[in-house]
Amino acid sequence: MNLIFPRKNEPNRRQFLVKTGCSAMGITSVVNTLAHLKLMQGALNAQPVGGGGYKALVCVFLNGGNDSNNMLMPLSGGARADYEAGRGLLAIPINNADASLNALPIAATNIAESNPLSGYVGSYGIHPKLGAIKTLFEQGDAAFVANVGSMTMPGVTRANYSTAPKPPQLYSHSDQQVQWQSSIPDRPFSSGWGGRIADLLDPVHNPSSGNVSMNISISGVNSFQVSPTGNVTPYIMSSNGLVSLSGYGTNYSSAVNNPNVLFEPSNYKTSAEAGRRLQAFESIINMANANLMENAHNGVTVSARVTEGMVGSALLPTIAPGTNATTLDSYFTNAFADSGISANNSFANQMKLVARLIAGQSALGNGRQIFFVQHGGYDTHVAQIPEGSATGGHTGLMSTLNCALKGFADALKGPEVGNKWNDVVAFTASDFTRTFTANKADSSAGSDHAWGGHTLVMGGPVKGGRVYGKFPVLKLGTVTNSIDATGSRGLWIPSTSVDQYAANIARWFGVDSSALSTIFPNLGRFVTLPNITSGNLDFLDA
Repeated sequence: MNLIFPRKNEPNRRQFLVKTGCSAMGITSVVNTLAHLKLMQGALNAQPVGGGGYKALVCVFLNGGNDSNNMLMPLSGGARADYEAGRGLLAIPINNADASLNALPIAATNIAESNPLSGYVGSYGIHPKLGAIKTLFEQGDAAFVANVGSMTMPGVTRANYSTAPKPPQLYSHSDQQVQWQSSIPDRPFSSGWGGRIADLLDPVHNPSSGNVSMNISISGVNSFQVSPTGNVTPYIMSSNGLVSLSGYGTNYSSAVNNPNVLFEPSNYKTSAEAGRRLQAFESIINMANANLMENAHNGVTVSARVTEGMVGSALLPTIAPGTNATTLDSYFTNAFADSGISANNSFANQMKLVARLIAGQSALGNGRQIFFVQHGGYDTHVAQIPEGSATGGHTGLMSTLNCALKGFADALKGPEVGNKWNDVVAFTASDFTRTFTANKADSSAGSDHAWGGHTLVMGGPVKGGRVYGKFPVLKLGTVTNSIDATGSRGLWIPSTSVDQYAANIARWFGVDSSALSTIFPNLGRFVTLPNITSGNLDFLDA
């Protein structure tokens, strides 16, 4: 491979701080900019320089509000009785004659730590379609974090719910999505916690020339990866991979001899009209102009072509020779076998592309990468458990999630990706969980918008086989020990804030403990820093 591209600036800490201040000046007040600059300077000074090897984060956003009451559930104890009484026809059975409908038991090793009341949860189970997650859990590669949600302050109870500080617009899809992805619900949105992490770690871990952005989205523009300074702009791809310039054939085959060689005169197929057009176009965008705006405009186009070339090089090792398939297809095809769901679905294709980009990490030149993928359809107000269907409603969503994550895990453990499993953490997030009670009394029933919910983390660094945080007391309304925020439908008040959940992930990713309060400015309200693992939250190797 012989990629030719302009040199990327390699900012040292001082240059990074100057850029931070200048870019922020245009969008915030001088006072706020100076305050941010001071905070970031302190964080950068404390941040270790490089090292630690390659690491990747994958944010799996379950769009619409995942009913995690049926992702993780009690199988025995008083909690099981409350589960069946409250969920009613939405309850996942444990003794159905059709065993495929029964919850899958998981052998959690720390039930006492996650129990909200002594002996309340006897054992845990998960959705019957999460068979591969059960295996990962019991192999120590996956764990659940119970009852996580967006919060502004601790101490919210049913008794003080009407007056206690809470995130604005609770139970609203758009607001809760942004708040989960920003972790700062009590301020107008300005950045996501993935973007803030990238701002801090990109100059430390990705200093070499020609890097693709540290933040890559396979699911469009999102709040999670918005950088407060604009220094790390997410690179957005479709699940189909690269979107090349049109008119030059597939992967520029009509215009160049080698698509991985950029801006080299001898590489253009000048005997073909397409080759001459591309050569002319790329000559123009590489010209230096007296007008700074023209230079800036051309620079954006050149950067896009350079990035396209690098991403193409990263994907090249996982293209099956002579076909349109990839060498990772079999992992996903096998994972979806017998599920009744095609492996060629949007979410699986997103996860496959992330695995391919991780496999090609050396071509991208990044020591740290953050990916964003999204699985939609979780707003299950109607027919949440369609009778007799293994692919519809929440049943189908859990099955798709299970199979795609299995394909991803198997691919990362395989030789094509270079066994990167121990370098990757994937975690779920969602708008909120859903009401514990059903919204109807017949088979068309679904559930509505609620608050705290359970999340899944997986990867080699996960201290798996455990349920972290505190499982909610599944009692409704005014019943003693209820954490039902208001009414009697099961709006669980979160026991773990998004800040706490995310800070543990950020710490594993390389954010120094002293910088966590800069990335998560509300974190100190929930923990005594730097002890962020308090409350049964030590779910990742530091």
